[in-house]
Amino acid sequence: MEQRSFRKQNRSWIILHYFSLISVLVFFYTGKYLHWPIFTVIFTIVSLLILIVSFFKVFIKTKFWKMVHTSNENLDEREMLVVLNGLKSSYSIFTITCLIIIYTFALTGYHQIDVLLAGALLLLAHTLPAAIVGWKENYSASDKD
Repeated sequence: MEQRSFRKQNRSWIILHYFSLISVLVFFYTGKYLHWPIFTVIFTIVSLLILIVSFFKVFIKTKFWKMVHTSNENLDEREMLVVLNGLKSSYSIFTITCLIIIYTFALTGYHQIDVLLAGALLLLAHTLPAAIVGWKENYSASDKD
């Protein structure tokens, strides 16, 4: 029963993390387009704070980040399989996401990928494997130590 609670909690934080990442981008570019009305500034800052808090809750506290970014010598066979499957899935998702962004920019005539979007894609590339592991795992990785 407690394992389901950890899984549900992990999934909620993962959803909140990626929702806040998208919100930062949407509110930032809306603010830039509308010449920064106060509501876009406030929503951008709030979304950024939620993104930071959710990053620590879902990746650092659960230690899924550490699990995905550690050497194979420090993992047992089951953990290596879980990490491998997470990396394979995240590679596919990230590739499709990048292609959609690139083709959308090409079709709309907007040919600039700025620092914020590049940073968001970099964050996505580094967190997606840990998010997939956290989404599928039944336990809290913080219990492992």
